[in-house]
Amino acid sequence: MEAEIPVDAYLYREKVMVWEEAQANQLYQRGAFGKSLSGGKLQLAPVEALYLLDGGKIRVIDRETGEQLKFGELSARLARRDSELMLKYAVYADLRSRGYVVKTGLKFGAHFRVYERGDKPGDTHSKYIVHAIPEGGRFTPTELARAVRLAHSVRKSMLFAVVDDEGDITYYSLSRERP
Repeated sequence: MEAEIPVDAYLYREKVMVWEEAQANQLYQRGAFGKSLSGGKLQLAPVEALYLLDGGKIRVIDRETGEQLKFGELSARLARRDSELMLKYAVYADLRSRGYVVKTGLKFGAHFRVYERGDKPGDTHSKYIVHAIPEGGRFTPTELARAVRLAHSVRKSMLFAVVDDEGDITYYSLSRERP
């Protein structure tokens, strides 16, 4: 069997982009990675870019210098804009390794929205909202209630992914109970 050739992605203005339409389609079709943009381009979320780079599916090139970036270099550059990036990456990679499709959960006030195995965004709705927190992280009861209530209102399950100091992840599900 022939080895898969990595897709060329470019770091441009602190965003990871796939400029070539055929390669962009390949990534999207094989795992619903990225967000399609006009002209056939694809923008990868930072956690997606790190996951694909770590798995050898993409090679990331600095658009300004032409330098190929390694995982550590890319993560350090992207973490300048997001201090929680590596925390989120740990959860993203874990969920992907379990076969889930994971997209940003920004519109739900959480880190991710997660689709069941085999489901594709646009064809169906996500089943879970997932928020990554470090071990020892704190939430007020109001913040917990707000997250759970929002998840319930959009017919999703709220999961908190607690990442311990060793990188192990434990998922906690909270739901709204009505008397």
